[in-house]
Amino acid sequence: TCTTSCRAGRRRRRTSEQPGLQARMPVTFPSLTGAPSLAAATPEDNGGGAEEVGDVVLSAIETQRAIAILDETIEKLSFLGSITPDVLQHRDELSKFVGDEISHIIYEQRQLEARYEELIAQRGALKGLANKSKYKEVQCEIQDVSRALRESTKNLCRNLKDNPNISDNLVKIQQERTELIEILAQTVREMQESGTFKTLVMKVHGDKMAQDRLHEIIQREKDMAGAVKQLDGDLNSEKRDHANRVADQKAEIARLKEQLQSIKSKTTVDAKYFRKEAHAMTSSILRTYRQAERAQETTIKESERKLDMENVVHKETVDFLKRKQESLGTELAEWTEKYAQDYGRLEEEYTALKEKQLKNRERLDHLQARKAAEEEEARKAAEEAVREAELEKIRQAELVTQNNAAGKIQRVAKKYLKKCAEKAAAGAKGKKKKGKKKK
Repeated sequence: TCTTSCRAGRRRRRTSEQPGLQARMPVTFPSLTGAPSLAAATPEDNGGGAEEVGDVVLSAIETQRAIAILDETIEKLSFLGSITPDVLQHRDELSKFVGDEISHIIYEQRQLEARYEELIAQRGALKGLANKSKYKEVQCEIQDVSRALRESTKNLCRNLKDNPNISDNLVKIQQERTELIEILAQTVREMQESGTFKTLVMKVHGDKMAQDRLHEIIQREKDMAGAVKQLDGDLNSEKRDHANRVADQKAEIARLKEQLQSIKSKTTVDAKYFRKEAHAMTSSILRTYRQAERAQETTIKESERKLDMENVVHKETVDFLKRKQESLGTELAEWTEKYAQDYGRLEEEYTALKEKQLKNRERLDHLQARKAAEEEEARKAAEEAVREAELEKIRQAELVTQNNAAGKIQRVAKKYLKKCAEKAAAGAKGKKKKGKKKK
């Protein structure tokens, strides 16, 4: 109640100092003369907008209204600072929220990290030895420790999120509240001196840039964490593929060694067999060639006999073709003469048909011209009928319009005559009343 009355007294004193503030005005910060508000004055990516907004000079009314709002804000922030508990005195009580669980998780995580380093060293020492079973046991244990280490890290992060550092958060809140009070007080002094609020605008601009940088760093961290996770998965996949390829190659080498030994033993036996088989094949081929030679001699004799027969047949065929040529020459002369006679007769018929075609063409042109003239006359007659029908529609429409207009004129005339009659009747009554009053 005391704080409220003090604020009201200060406002009344400021109002009495300014003659334009005698009446109570709504406390709103945006300018009434078109000046930009604080929200609109926030810079985007460069400092040009902040400097332009900070250089805006407020009027006396706007300055006093803004100062009143900022003073009230400073008083509320100071009141919050006075009622906030002392963090240094209650630090031991706040530290109990963390509990022993986080310390135990951290201790276990350190043990797991030490064990992971020992196993990595053992795997490096066992890599060149022939005892693969011990190497595989160490590799499996490394995977188990790595899985437990990841679970421990997730559990630690979850506990830290559930149990924040309250004392540091309260100290940070107090520091930011004090800094805000100083900036608002400096802005009030700046408004009282010059009517501007450049300090507040530059502070908003700086905080926004810091927040943007923080968001950018967080985004980069997220991207890097995703990339690291992807690379870990790729590395594990590549290790598995490499191990599978090595095992497959070793199995393939063992199989090839067995196959080579089998091929060597088989080659010795096959060489003896192939030598005997080659000797037998050579003898068989020689016998085959002798049989083929005898068969070729028989074929030659048969071919000579057929050649003699072909010569006799060829001579008889030539004689027949000569006789056939003489017969065809006689027929060619006869057909040539017949062609000449038929061609003359057909030429005469073609000439007669050509003349008949010309006559028919002339008649067709005449008939087509007459048909076109008749169609043109019919088209003109149809157009004339359409035009007459349109004119008739226009005359009917004008007649309807004239009838409507005459009806409107008659109604208006009747109303006018009725009004005139009413006015005349009213005038007659008025005269009668005046005559009675005079009597």
